Amino acid sequence: MKKNKIGKKILKIVLIIILSLVMGVIAYKGSFYLDKIFKYYGKAEIKVTFDDTKSYVIPNVSNSNKEEALETWPYMFTIENEGNRRGLYQIIIKDMETSTIARTNLQYVLMMDDKEVATGNLDAITNDILYTSEVDKNASQRYKLYIWVTDQETNDEKEDVYEYQLSLNAIKEGGPGF
Repeated sequence: MKKNKIGKKILKIVLIIILSLVMGVIAYKGSFYLDKIFKYYGKAEIKVTFDDTKSYVIPNVSNSNKEEALETWPYMFTIENEGNRRGLYQIIIKDMETSTIARTNLQYVLMMDDKEVATGNLDAITNDILYTSEVDKNASQRYKLYIWVTDQETNDEKEDVYEYQLSLNAIKEGGPGF
C-alpha cells in the first residue's frame, strides 16, 4: 500500500515537471512568434542629424563651471524615428586622436528638448555610451550637449583641445527577454 502511494506521488511530480517544461517551451516559442508578427507590422527607422559637423572641438580657453558652460554654444543634433514602431538607441561619444585634454578634466550636460537628462564627469561614462533612451514612432527629439573643462593646467607652448565625435547605435524594441 505504501509503495502504491509513493509511486503515485512520484508520478505526480514527474507530470508536474514535464508540464512545466512544456509550458516554458510554448511560452518561449510564442514570444518568438509574436516578435515575428510585430516585425512585419512595424519597423523603427532611427536616424541622427547633426546641426554642424560630425566632430566638435572644445579648445582649452579656461577652466569653467556648469553655469558658464550653459552660456556657450552647444553641440546640437536631432534624433528622429521615421518608422511606425518605437525604438531604442544609444548616443556614443568617441574621442578623436587630436584630443589633448583628458576626460578626467571634462564635465558634461546633455539636454533633450530643453530638459537636462544626463550630467556628470565625462570620464565616468561606460563603454563610451553617453546616453540611452527610446523614441516613439514618427517622433523626434532635439539634443544639446555642453562639455567644459574643469581642472586643466594650461600649456603656453600649445593649445590643448578636446575633439569628439558622436554616433548613434539604434536598437529595435521587442523580442524574447527584451
